[in-house]
Amino acid sequence: MSERRVALVTGGANGLGRADAERLAEAGHHVVVADLDGAEAERVAAALGGTGVELDVTDPAGVERVFGALERLDVLVANAGTSHPEPTVELTEERWAAMLDVHLGGTVRCARAAYPLLRRQSGAIVNVASISAFLGAGGRASYAAAKGGIVALTRDLAIEWAPDGIRVNAVAPGVIETEIITRNVERGVLDRAVFDARIPLGRTGQPSEIAEAVLFLATDASSYVTGQTLIVDGGFTAAFGW
Repeated sequence: MSERRVALVTGGANGLGRADAERLAEAGHHVVVADLDGAEAERVAAALGGTGVELDVTDPAGVERVFGALERLDVLVANAGTSHPEPTVELTEERWAAMLDVHLGGTVRCARAAYPLLRRQSGAIVNVASISAFLGAGGRASYAAAKGGIVALTRDLAIEWAPDGIRVNAVAPGVIETEIITRNVERGVLDRAVFDARIPLGRTGQPSEIAEAVLFLATDASSYVTGQTLIVDGGFTAAFGW
């Protein structure tokens, strides 16, 4: 393990995180799959020849413990997150704080814990933002605010840590075929036909397509790219917006 590039993916047991973990493993990385569901993280990691760990990104001590156990880290993919669309007037203080704590707080906690390891390897961080950071949809105030914060955080860390050889970038997925999207379609929050009709490429994206963008930003293929957010949305933000 010590001679191979090591990548840790938060929220890596399902959805976009799992696709990222699979693609990084395919590219030769030893992948640490970190997820709130520790058993599923271990199962996914075993299939990839990697390591599975339980991780709650809102728990500072837990974050320090997971990263402190690593001997090497070349890539951090900060993907852990959740989505709970609701009218802003119904958004409680607790849910507002929880959404920011998972997405924005979790991203910065993991970045800080990963910093000493990444500095040794001149490593890379890939944060997962969203097109919600750039476009309003209504009913997603906490999610949009958190993702917008991740875009800003990405720029700031890229500047601060560039002297240490650490590159920090983000991907901003559009509408991607994940469990969260499926649930929101079933709840009537999202209309798949409406989105597909508005996306220039005519379809929702696949997790594997986000994983390709993550791999690009995680490796030397993007060696002169830092502080950027790569939008991967089939042309949606360029053409129509919400």
